[in-house]
Amino acid sequence: MGNLLHIRSGPLPAWLLRSHLRNPCALPVRNLPRPFGTSFLPAQLPGKAKDSPAVFGRRRRTSVSLAVSAETGPQKVNVLFVCLGNICRSPSAEAVFKDKVAKAGLTDHFSIDSCGLGGGNEDWYLDRGWAYHEGHRADERMRETATTRGFDLTSRSRPLKPEDLTAFDYILGMDFDNMALMQIAADHWAATKDIPANYRNKVKLMCSFIPKSSSYNGVKEVPDPYWDDDRERRGFHRVLDLLEDACAGLLDTVVKEHGLQPK
Repeated sequence: MGNLLHIRSGPLPAWLLRSHLRNPCALPVRNLPRPFGTSFLPAQLPGKAKDSPAVFGRRRRTSVSLAVSAETGPQKVNVLFVCLGNICRSPSAEAVFKDKVAKAGLTDHFSIDSCGLGGGNEDWYLDRGWAYHEGHRADERMRETATTRGFDLTSRSRPLKPEDLTAFDYILGMDFDNMALMQIAADHWAATKDIPANYRNKVKLMCSFIPKSSSYNGVKEVPDPYWDDDRERRGFHRVLDLLEDACAGLLDTVVKEHGLQPK
C-alpha cells in the first residue's frame, strides 16, 4: 500500500496504528475524513429512514426487462466492484463475476469493471487528487491465488470517478469503510458535478449477496488480505471463497431483476 490514511482528527493511537498495519481497512469509519462536516454511518444515510431502499448495503429489488435492439443488441447491465486500492479484492470480484457470467452464457448482457478508493491517499477524489496503485496490475499474490482456481486477473487499478455513479447499475463495496469513502466522494462531487439522485440505490455491500444456503451467510465484509504474510495465503483464499459465493448470489439477483436469458 505504501502509505497510511492521514486522520484529520489527530494522530492514531498505537493500538489502532498496529491494527491498521495488519489490515488497512480496519480503521473505524468515524475516523475517516468527512467533507462539509457530514456524519455518516453505513447503515443509515443522512435524511434516510433505516428501512429506506436508498440506504447503502440494502438491496432494492426491482423487476426490469432489458430492451433488445436489432442494431445494438441487448442493453447491458453495468456492474462495478470497489475496494480500497483495486489490487486485491475488487479485481478478484471482477474476474470471478466475469467467469460466472460467461459460464451462464450471459456475457453479452453485462459490462463489468472494478476500481479503487485511493489506496490510502485521502485526497484521491479531489480534482488534483491521486490514487496509489493507479495503472498497476492486481497484487501478484492475489493473481497467483486466483490462478489456482482458474480466474485470470487482467485489470489495471483505477480510482472511482464521478461518472461511475451514473454509468453503473450495481456498485459493490467490499467493506463498510469502502461504503463510507464512496459516500464522502459522492458528497463532494455532488457540489460541482452531475451526480444522479438515485446513485445511493446502486451502492451495496458485496457480502449482502451471499446466498442463505452458503456457509458464509452472515459474513458482512470481504476482508483486505494485503497485509497477509501467511505462506499458505489463507487470507487470499478466504477472499475468493467469499467472492465466489457472493458473485453467484449477485448474478442470480441480477438475472431475476432484469429477466435475462442466455444468448
